[in-house]
Amino acid sequence: MTEKTRTRPGADRRVLIGGLTAFALAPALLLATGHASGKPSADSDTELSLAGALLPALAGLLLIRLIPLRVPGTLPEVPDRRVLGRQATVLALVAFLWPLALFLVAAAGQQAAVRDVWALAKPIVFLVLPLLLLRALRPAGGADPFRLRPGWWPRETWRWLAPIPAVLVFGWLSVSGPLAPPLPTSEDYPDPVYLAVGATLTFFTANVLEEVFYRGMLQTRLEALFGRWPGILLASLLFAWLHLPTHGQGASPWAGLPLTLGTIVAFQGFFGLFAGYLWSRYRNLWAQVAAHTAVNTLPLLLM
Repeated sequence: MTEKTRTRPGADRRVLIGGLTAFALAPALLLATGHASGKPSADSDTELSLAGALLPALAGLLLIRLIPLRVPGTLPEVPDRRVLGRQATVLALVAFLWPLALFLVAAAGQQAAVRDVWALAKPIVFLVLPLLLLRALRPAGGADPFRLRPGWWPRETWRWLAPIPAVLVFGWLSVSGPLAPPLPTSEDYPDPVYLAVGATLTFFTANVLEEVFYRGMLQTRLEALFGRWPGILLASLLFAWLHLPTHGQGASPWAGLPLTLGTIVAFQGFFGLFAGYLWSRYRNLWAQVAAHTAVNTLPLLLM
């Protein structure tokens, strides 16, 4: 099987055009409404400029494309495309319905409840539930070619070395570059125990778990269905959608919904593009975790 396969004629093209349109409209909406900055994370008190969000992602995308110029195909053979379609559908529904449910809870005035379950429920929603669904939908009479397995540890040396420039440049531009937001201080986190627990929880529930689900499970199957870039775009939009309940804009969730959607696509979505292309080219889960850690946890460590 090649890197690009089709579910039906024109399906991948529609996904590609729709995804590109969403990523073009989001920054345009923010600039047109005078909202050229946003919070890089839900618990951040600092503002990140739109340029500060886009530059690291675009620089990382360029380096991924250039190093190396050519890579071998990384998608396994798909014995049953109907099973693959069902798997991708249920994973996409999990990625869509869980943030939507939390958004509705927040819109009902229960923001505290969303914060309480946000991280603690992630292992169930993004690991236990998907594994159960994929097991129920596994191909009859054969192993699932996209199952979680030790083979996720790359054996080829180039898969370890090639991601390093992109991850390092992305991390430097995100944390210490000229457009990076100020690092947090001890005044922001006066309790070191709270900081350590929070950073550890974030590492496992965001840096590791989100990459396992959104890239390892979901994007891989979307790529096999629609092709590389349609799969990356769709997975990145669903990754941005994850932040809908926690990155609300405006006085109320419903009134600020258009601005919220533009913000999460422009900020979290472009990180998803970088992480998605990183996964598509190298299939090295640990490079994904390193990139996610650079933007989520490294500022706390440098503090």
